[in-house]
Amino acid sequence: MKLLGLNSPEIFIILVISLSILGPKRIEKGFLLFKKLLKFLLSKNEDQSLANSKVKLEEAEESEVKEEIVEAEVKAEKAEESEVKEIVEAEVKAEKAEESEVKEEIVGAEVKSEKAEESEVKEDKINLEVKSIKPKKRTVKDEIIDVEVDSDN
Repeated sequence: MKLLGLNSPEIFIILVISLSILGPKRIEKGFLLFKKLLKFLLSKNEDQSLANSKVKLEEAEESEVKEEIVEAEVKAEKAEESEVKEIVEAEVKAEKAEESEVKEEIVGAEVKSEKAEESEVKEDKINLEVKSIKPKKRTVKDEIIDVEVDSDN
């Protein structure tokens, strides 16, 4: 095995020399620290894998909940839209009915007003004819009288 371009016997010799320089107390402290470091790293990996799996489960649950919420909102919106459409259709039908009633009333009123106008016009024509006939007779009589009076002179 090679590490940093050194063979394993060379690495062993370097480690023995460095540990002999440090002394027995420091070697024990270093060895204990090394064990703690390994335990921390190994437990951290297990905890991280558990934490990652928990996070993945939570994310999956959250995504399912979000999908359910979105589906519920979509259903609610569709229901509201259908209710609104029904209301609008009912209003349109009511407006059409009102318009037809108003048109019938307007047509009826127009017919009545036209009949009233026609009767008034007929009455006016009759009155005018009667008035025009009477003055003509008078004028004719007046002329006759005038002619007779003139002829006497």
